[in-house]
Amino acid sequence: MQLRKKMLEKIIKYQNESERNFESIKNSSTILNYIIAVILFIFSTIIAALTFPIRYFYKKIVKNNNDSKIILLDEKNFEIILNKEKLILVDFWAEWCGPCVMMNSIIEKFASESKNIKVAKVNADFNRKIVETYQVRGLPQFILIKNGKEINRFAGAMTYSDLKEFCKEKD
Repeated sequence: MQLRKKMLEKIIKYQNESERNFESIKNSSTILNYIIAVILFIFSTIIAALTFPIRYFYKKIVKNNNDSKIILLDEKNFEIILNKEKLILVDFWAEWCGPCVMMNSIIEKFASESKNIKVAKVNADFNRKIVETYQVRGLPQFILIKNGKEINRFAGAMTYSDLKEFCKEKD
């Protein structure tokens, strides 16, 4: 399991670095790396879509998430939780989204280790009103909210260290 997590972190890091390099320099190397990153993105999304039934039944039958520190938000409890928590990281995600699935273990780790920041997830497929209100255009999308106001936003997968940096100095 640890090897899988490290491999996912490396893939996310590779994709993010390839995108950053492609934005700043256009040469054959950065173009090739960007194409490979896009292929990895497409492949991860296909794998996420194909493994959805297995993951769904695994979560419902085998794995009990009672020990998770992540708050599941929907249209009924979203505003209540947002107003209650001083600092909250909201992860907008979907089951079919490869990068979202890749982020699951990273988000779990962050939620269990974070002391000042609560972590919440919003399933974008079932909470369209929240998605529209926060103008979420891509998944995964992370919004850091302090005292009910957005203070930071990032679209795309992140490594654990990127996620910590994203939330650093905000609390």
